[in-house]
Amino acid sequence: MSRYRLQPKPAQETALLEHCGHARYVWNLAVEQHAHWRPGLKSGPGFAEQCRQLTEARAEFGWLRGGSVVVQQQALKDFAQAMANFFAGTHRRPTWRRRGRGEGSR
Repeated sequence: MSRYRLQPKPAQETALLEHCGHARYVWNLAVEQHAHWRPGLKSGPGFAEQCRQLTEARAEFGWLRGGSVVVQQQALKDFAQAMANFFAGTHRRPTWRRRGRGEGSR
């Protein structure tokens, strides 16, 4: 994966940080959902179920609807891959993302 350093104008920077905030919010909700999962219980929601829940949340919350659905769904895809890597034993369990630390999205 390539990485690029952007030099946005102030208005563009505000929009990009808003996209990062939405992606972080969706990621943290997915982490919270899977934190309640325990072995022996029904499995946590998968990517398709989380996308359906995202659609419902976007219909309910205007601030979330204002962001890009592509960025938000990509955060869910990244989370699903992170969980697959965790269960494969190659990575640690996904954790919360904090504002201002490693902000980014795909």
